[in-house]
Amino acid sequence: MSVKQAIIYCRFSPRPDADTSKSNGQQEIRCRMYCAAKNYDIISNYADSAVSGKQLHRPKLSALLADLLQHPGCVVVCDTADRLARDALVMLTICAQIEAAGCTLEFADGTQNRTTKEGRLLQTILAGIAQYQREGIAERTTMGLAKKKANGEYLGKPPLGYKVVNKHLVENPQELMAIKRIKEIGALGYTSEYVRSCIVAEFGISPSARTIRKILQNKS
Repeated sequence: MSVKQAIIYCRFSPRPDADTSKSNGQQEIRCRMYCAAKNYDIISNYADSAVSGKQLHRPKLSALLADLLQHPGCVVVCDTADRLARDALVMLTICAQIEAAGCTLEFADGTQNRTTKEGRLLQTILAGIAQYQREGIAERTTMGLAKKKANGEYLGKPPLGYKVVNKHLVENPQELMAIKRIKEIGALGYTSEYVRSCIVAEFGISPSARTIRKILQNKS
């Protein structure tokens, strides 16, 4: 009896710690354990980092789907349904592309695959739930930001000359002095880079060349 070949796919969404996230590594471990239990021969592994599950076109997913054409009959293994997609249409489209290549899809968490009508129904339901959860997260985030804004809380990085204190934007005396000094030196005709070096030396802050140009353009 021939051993089935398997291709692993992992994905995690955009997040502040995307550069150091270990999510894909943890997903891969679970997928490899699943393949070992099934006696599947893993031939490749694809992982998209900091990519939304509502996106259909992803660099590594696209490469995986192209690879399937060279390996008909293989199994695509993903940790859970929401790692494959968080949009019902996207999920069904990916499933259709996998099946069109003569391959099958399985999940390491044991979710029923699409080889039966019950499995196809379950995965369609799971795709809808994943989309519902994603939309709920987006809605709560939007409402939370709106509430903070209504309370006068400042969101984002403060501009030069200001700082955030107790979630509110207030003047930064040292940086306001630096802005005044930038205008004084710039008025003498020096380059933005020279102005920047002076501000670093005098105030210990390092505004970007773009920030300095904007300050110099604002004559008021």
